[in-house]
Amino acid sequence: MKIILAVSLYLLLFISCQKKHTLNIPPACNIEQVYIDNAKKVTITNGAWGTVSWVGGDCMPTVPANPNSCMPCPVQRTVKIYEYATLDDIVTNDSSKVFIDSLKKPLIAQVDTDVNGFFQATLVDGKYTVVIVENGKLYANSSDGNSGINPVRIEKGVVKINLQITYDAAF
Repeated sequence: MKIILAVSLYLLLFISCQKKHTLNIPPACNIEQVYIDNAKKVTITNGAWGTVSWVGGDCMPTVPANPNSCMPCPVQRTVKIYEYATLDDIVTNDSSKVFIDSLKKPLIAQVDTDVNGFFQATLVDGKYTVVIVENGKLYANSSDGNSGINPVRIEKGVVKINLQITYDAAF
């Protein structure tokens, strides 16, 4: 069932990203323009903001290059921000630890992205873990050198963090 749902979601996003315009870049998937537009939406003075995007398919380099291959597209998701968590704080039945059932750290903030993947959260200075809710689970795809999960540090100001959902991409 999860495979069918993931494939259906991938196909839906892939097909929606196939509308062409100048430079063969679909309007909804022109991530550089989305980043520029989303930067204009920031209203917080301390915390984190960014864009959530989906990347799927074959992301291996090809010759000649295919400009529509492996293109990030903004998506609507829920973003959860926890007190800084490490791999030891993961609760999951997924042996790959890509999808997390929960974290053993307090939830600090939860925000929904808009149609362009934009989110922002006011946070006090500190170190946090930022995850995306994907199919009812928590998704994280980066860490620091101390096994920290999707870490971000806030120090007197605003930090931009762009999150990509890449579990359905081949690199």
